[in-house]
Parts: sequence; C-alpha cells; structure tokens
Amino acid sequence: MKRTFVAILAILLVAAHVNVYASPLETLMGLAMGEVAEVPIIMYHALEDTPDNRWEITEKEFESDLRHIVENGYATVVMQDLIDFVHDGKPLPEKPIVLSFDDGRMPTMDIILPMLEKYDAKITMAIIGHETDRYTEIDRQGKVSRHPHMTWDEVIAAHKTGRVEIQSHTYDLHGTIGAKKKKGESVEAYRERLLADLDKFAEILHSYTGIVPNTLVYPLGAISLESDDIIKEAGYLASLSCEEKSNLIRVGDEDSLYSLNRFLRPPHTSSTDFFAKLGDNKMMNEKR
Repeated sequence: MKRTFVAILAILLVAAHVNVYASPLETLMGLAMGEVAEVPIIMYHALEDTPDNRWEITEKEFESDLRHIVENGYATVVMQDLIDFVHDGKPLPEKPIVLSFDDGRMPTMDIILPMLEKYDAKITMAIIGHETDRYTEIDRQGKVSRHPHMTWDEVIAAHKTGRVEIQSHTYDLHGTIGAKKKKGESVEAYRERLLADLDKFAEILHSYTGIVPNTLVYPLGAISLESDDIIKEAGYLASLSCEEKSNLIRVGDEDSLYSLNRFLRPPHTSSTDFFAKLGDNKMMNEKR
C-alpha cells in the first residue's frame, strides 16, 4: 500500500527520536495506563468589531475569555500536548483547555498574537491550504494590502512565536459537505479523494514551514463513518469535530483523540455565561 506523506514523515520521526510515538507501556513518565484527563476545546473563527453571525466574536470578548481562563486556573495546551499525554504518558496541567481557531484569518491573527503574549496563552490554528496558497499568490502580485487569510510567510511567522500550533483544515474540502463522503460515492473513491487532499496539504505545509501536521480539524465538523479510519491511514493522530461537549482522553487509548468535541464560542455572550457550559459554574461557586 502506498504510504502518504504524513505517514512517511511520522515513521522517520520515530526512527530519529525513538520515543516520539512509542508504546505508552514504555514511556508512561509516571502516569498509569488508562489515566483520564478531561479537556474542553473551544472553537473560534474570526474576531470582528460587529459580529453578524454565530462564528464571530469581538476582540473584547476574546480577551475576556483569556482573562477568565487565567483567573479560573485553566492552562492552554495545544493538540501536540494531548497527543503526548495519550501516546507517551506526558502529564497535562491540572485544568487543560484547547483554544482552536479555524480557517487562518489574518486580521484575527494580527489581533490575537499580542493577547496570547499578554496572557501567556497558546492556540491551535487550522488553516485551509488552498486559501493560504491563494492569498500567498495575491500577495506576490500586490493586489490587496490586507488579506482575509494568512499567506505562507504569515503562517511561518505565527508558528515561530511558539504560541500558535498549525494544523490541517484540509487543502480544499471546506465546502458545503466538508470532508464527508459524497452521496453515491463509494468508500474506496472517498478514501482516495480524502487521502489525496490530506497528502497535498501535508506536502505543501512541510515544504513551506517544515511542519508535519498531526491533527485534522474537520471543516464544518462534517464527517462520515469511515473518516477517522482514513485519516489514521494518512498518519493523523487526532481529529476535531463540532459536537458541543467536553472530552475525556486516556493514556494509551489512541482512539480517544479522534472526533474530539468543541464548544463554539458565540458572540454577545459574557465569558462567565459561556464558560458555565464547561462546568465553571460549580467551580466558581466552590471558590466563593
């Protein structure tokens, strides 16, 4: 069977670093097999002055969220931290939380990078390969001065801050059905189409940045029964969907990293009210 680009690089990483993805039986680092961590994941998209849909929030709302996270004892982690916990038994903070941003909007990145520094926070950013390619070419031609999506140079700059983990939002499957199997499409045809897209994304990301993606953020949260099995074949170690509930991940349980749930952060809602959905209300009452 032909191996995908991501799968080949994962094999090379294991050979070079021995325990990168070794059996957790060998690398527990003090954690017991099956130890559980509860991890909420928050889904953001764009920051706008006047949000007009449920995918956008204001700059003030995002900063309020970061302040709330700090004041209530959360520690932001990225997907690599969850993977290390499951595969290697590497401990997580007492209250881990993942802040995921979809699409790779450049105006949003301009706003949040200083705030991540201020609040000592990290995010996972899932970019759309086709859009990054497109706006890189637009930038080269000098057609616009401010880009809706990041260019490859901007992706590299964000990654180098150490506060932005770059992951896959597919190369070009952010359409009406996302990465789902098409109606009437055979499983094999779907497999080939999805693998081709993921391989293209991984190759171009690595060629520009040296990054090997290990997490797929499903566009629109749309998946089919076969999706996670196919992305495992492609070398992806985790995936994010859109069901709104928290996650339980377990040391040694690799399947617990797939189709992880995310809470969509809506506009016009206070951080206190939003984070109550994550169970903060009980913790805050206990603090009082």
